[in-house]
Amino acid sequence: MSALWGKRIKRLAAVLPVLWLLAGGISGCEYNTDGDAPKDAASGPPSNASPDNRVTPPSLRDQPYPQDNIDALEEVLGPRDGSGLPYAAGATASWTEEVPTGEYFLTAACVAAPGAELVVRLGNAEPERTSFRCGMGKVMYLDHKGGRISAEVVPPAEWPYVFTGVKLDPDRAPRGPSAAETTAWAARKLGPVQAGEYRGYPWDGKWHHSGPVDAPGMLTFTFVCEGPATVDVTVLRPRGEDLFQGSGLPCGRPVPADIQVGPEGVMVMVDANNHPVQAAYSLLPAAGSGQ
Repeated sequence: MSALWGKRIKRLAAVLPVLWLLAGGISGCEYNTDGDAPKDAASGPPSNASPDNRVTPPSLRDQPYPQDNIDALEEVLGPRDGSGLPYAAGATASWTEEVPTGEYFLTAACVAAPGAELVVRLGNAEPERTSFRCGMGKVMYLDHKGGRISAEVVPPAEWPYVFTGVKLDPDRAPRGPSAAETTAWAARKLGPVQAGEYRGYPWDGKWHHSGPVDAPGMLTFTFVCEGPATVDVTVLRPRGEDLFQGSGLPCGRPVPADIQVGPEGVMVMVDANNHPVQAAYSLLPAAGSGQ
C-alpha cells in the first residue's frame, strides 16, 4: 500500500538527476518534459523519435537513476494501477486531462527535497495551491462533475534534483458494509447505530470517504478493528488537512477522538501492515457540542 501520512520513506540517494516523465502516458494528457535537452536544429530526429518527430521520453526504469529514489517515490505514491487515469513522475510532474464525472483521490508525492507545492485546477476555476512535505505525500478527495483537471507538483528551485509524482485514482471503496457479517460485527463492537450517526467500513490501504455528514461540527470519531494487534489510522479533511493520526492503535476495543468535521465529511485510511483486518468507524456529535 502507499506509505502515505505517517510513514516517512527510509532511503534517499544524495543526488538525483533531473528526470524524464514516465513513458506511455494517458492519451490526451499534456505532460511536461522539463528534462529535455536542447536539440541542434541541423541534426535529424533522435533514434527514439516517433513518426511525427516528437520525442518519446524513455521509461523511468530505463534511466540510470538510483533505484532507492524510484522505490522511495513509489512507496509514497504507489505504482500505476491500470485504471487508465493520469499518472506522471519527473522533476516537475504534471498532467492535464479530460476526466469523466466521478469521485476520485488525487495524490502527490516528492523525494530528495524538504517539500513541494501541489497545484490543482478544475476546469476554468482558480488553481488551488497546497504545500506539503516530501516523503509524506498529499492526498485530496475530488467529487468531480466532469471536464478538465490539471495537476502539477512544483518543487523548490534550490533543490534542482527533486523527484516528484502526481496521480488520480478512482474512489472504489464502498459506502456501506461489504457483507451483513460486517454490520453485525460493528454493532457488537460499537453498539447499535444511533440517530444521526454515520458508520463507515474502511478497507486496508484504501482511502475511505464518508461522504457529506448530516451534522458537521465537533464530532466523536470512534474507530475499532479486529485482526492484527495494532494498526495505523489517519483521518483527513477532503482537501487533505490532518484531523487525526493514530500510530499503533490497539485492535479489539473502540478508540474515540473528538475532531472538527466539515460538511464534506472525512477521509479515513487504515494501515494494517499487510495483515488481514476488519475495521469500522462512527461519527457522532461530541458530548457537550450542543448538537
